[in-house]
Amino acid sequence: MLKSTGRALLRALAETRRRFRRSDGLAFALLWLRKLLLYALVLVFLVFEEVWEVLRDLLAFRRYYPRLMAVINAFAARQNRYLVLCIYLSLFVPMELLGLASAALAAEGYWKSALLMYASKGLVAVPAIDIFIANKEKLLSFSLIAWVYGLLLRFKSSDVYQHTLALMVDARRGMRDLVRRFWRGRE
Repeated sequence: MLKSTGRALLRALAETRRRFRRSDGLAFALLWLRKLLLYALVLVFLVFEEVWEVLRDLLAFRRYYPRLMAVINAFAARQNRYLVLCIYLSLFVPMELLGLASAALAAEGYWKSALLMYASKGLVAVPAIDIFIANKEKLLSFSLIAWVYGLLLRFKSSDVYQHTLALMVDARRGMRDLVRRFWRGRE
């Protein structure tokens, strides 16, 4: 009886080991998939950030945009935090609605309309970001905004974000060098 119990215990232990190995392989695959999705998310985030930087540069060189932002920021500096929140939300909410509308249009297959809608989102996002940067102290006094901003800072300080950012900077340099070589060859 002792021998049969020992054999049954060894068989159960071997089965447990096999299951653990199978689940370990599954866990490895799931962790790899999670990491891949995280890198893809970071890459999409960086591309959108780059698009917004280009739009900011296009707007910043215009004649009236810097003056308008200076007037709005000077007005907001004299106001209380609730009015600053209203000014910020008057740009942030339409910006997010345009993003959702562009995603809905893209899901339905209207790619040109979705791109146009997303470009208009970028034009609304640039002033919203500028207002946030100029009035960060007042806006971060709201706990929800401070919490989301903290999540964003934690995301930007992650190893995955920093690694992907370094790869993107290298890719951008390579593209610039390629374009320079192409233009020199045409001259």
